[in-house]
Amino acid sequence: MKKLTFAFITLALGLGLTSCGDSFLNQYPEGGVLLEEQYQQLPDKLRGSIFGIYSKLYEYGGHDTFGKRSLDMYSDIQSGDMAMRKSSYGWFENYERGYYYAYNRSYAWSFFYEIINLTNLCDKAMILDVDDKGVSMDKQIMNVMAAGDTPTDEIALSGYYYGQVLAIRGWAYANLLDIYTDPRDKDNADLDAKALPIYVGKDIINDTLGAPLSTVGEVYDRVYEDLSEAIDLIEYYSQYNQRLSKLEIDADVARLMLAYAMLNHGDKSVTIAGGKNCYQIALDMAKAVIDGGKYTMLSNTDLLTTGFCDVNAANWMWGQDVTVETTTALGSFFGQVDIHSYSYAAAGDTKGIDSKLYDEIVAKGWDNRVNWFRSGTQQFAYCPDGKFYSPKYKHVTALDKVDRDWLCDNVFMRLEVAYLIAAEAAWSNDDYVTAVYYLTQLCNERVISGQETAYAAWLLTLTSADAVKEAIVYNWRVEMWGEGYSMQMLRRLQKQRDLGSNHLSRADKKLDITSAEGEQFQCEIPTSETRYNPSLKDKTTLTHQ
Repeated sequence: MKKLTFAFITLALGLGLTSCGDSFLNQYPEGGVLLEEQYQQLPDKLRGSIFGIYSKLYEYGGHDTFGKRSLDMYSDIQSGDMAMRKSSYGWFENYERGYYYAYNRSYAWSFFYEIINLTNLCDKAMILDVDDKGVSMDKQIMNVMAAGDTPTDEIALSGYYYGQVLAIRGWAYANLLDIYTDPRDKDNADLDAKALPIYVGKDIINDTLGAPLSTVGEVYDRVYEDLSEAIDLIEYYSQYNQRLSKLEIDADVARLMLAYAMLNHGDKSVTIAGGKNCYQIALDMAKAVIDGGKYTMLSNTDLLTTGFCDVNAANWMWGQDVTVETTTALGSFFGQVDIHSYSYAAAGDTKGIDSKLYDEIVAKGWDNRVNWFRSGTQQFAYCPDGKFYSPKYKHVTALDKVDRDWLCDNVFMRLEVAYLIAAEAAWSNDDYVTAVYYLTQLCNERVISGQETAYAAWLLTLTSADAVKEAIVYNWRVEMWGEGYSMQMLRRLQKQRDLGSNHLSRADKKLDITSAEGEQFQCEIPTSETRYNPSLKDKTTLTHQ
């Protein structure tokens, strides 16, 4: 009997780091072996598989390792935009102290490569699932789409979910590039630098063990291929399928995944497809999402009422509906950040906005997002009790009265990021008029009533490339606070950042990724991989053992 098995990745090693003495290579991680006969008997094969992959996005591993939202916190804490003033319990403290590179590298590596492993299982199954003419299911899907034919029910369903498989694999590789490569200058990227092992479905068919490091450029090519194919597949086959929940990746989510990857890719001189550079692709993808009108921006009227806790919000594109069965309770984003939930933030381990960034919002005079955060003079200073909270408990902080259900939903992507991608991509291509257009589309919905004059005065300052850049930086930091974009923005655009006084160990410190401390903003490949991947063993020099 054939087995549908995962490729060699260090998932099993990553999950077993708590007992390093037993960290020997496990080619077939527990839970990852499925007999081919069993797979073929499954109803809606790919649908069940993709939801298993999606469950990894919120899988509980500990009170600081609970999937994507914990990685979002790592990003914003390490970059300094999310500040910790106190740490009685120790969760996330290493990141507040600037040790992201040392303490996060194994978790992030195993998290994303586990997702890649699972997508490759699906990819392999599609390649091995052949019809009576010997044509594999993946080719049948592509052939029907290319011809514009009406698919059979099986092909329609498989095509729809195969697109989602490719999308999340491309997204995983893009995230690995963000974490494990140098903080590069946007237009001086070293695309030939060695980066990551690449695995796809055919690798595990051929029992590939330990792929060598591919270059940055090669990994970005893999990201582009996966996500562009995913967009086409999901869009074509969505006419025959209904999206079951926002946990599923739709074509617009895949577009923004690709747009953000191309924004991080950078380099105006590199063309990827159709003679377009990365920034133009990013702008085109973001514009398509905005113009498509499927999602609507969070309006100023609702800015302070949603709590960013409901997946049904019209601006949420991708997210998890947290239920009694899926809540991770104290060990969750809201448990760590929301002072109105019974958990660490409410007990004193407050995570808040950097005080200097808060002062910058105040100084604008017009920005209603200032009300997302408490001031420095209030109890739970600088905490985001106007952004992340359960509306039912908005005015409650007493520990015996706060939320003990932990059912606030997890946001993975919302429409507002499309406007920021479009603005930055246009700016990066020296199209400042377009950049300001998309920036103001967002900011128009963030003005305090009565402060329109101050806002108009601010708009008049956006007359130079540097002024537009600073406005883009500011809006990435403020609009997307707590959503995992801060460190990449720092790597791409800002390079240096002065922290405020409300940090546990980095109060008033200057972050400078162009200095020797820049290594804090790049994780190294875990030693578990370099030791047990035959293609890497004894070939990678680490500076942090």
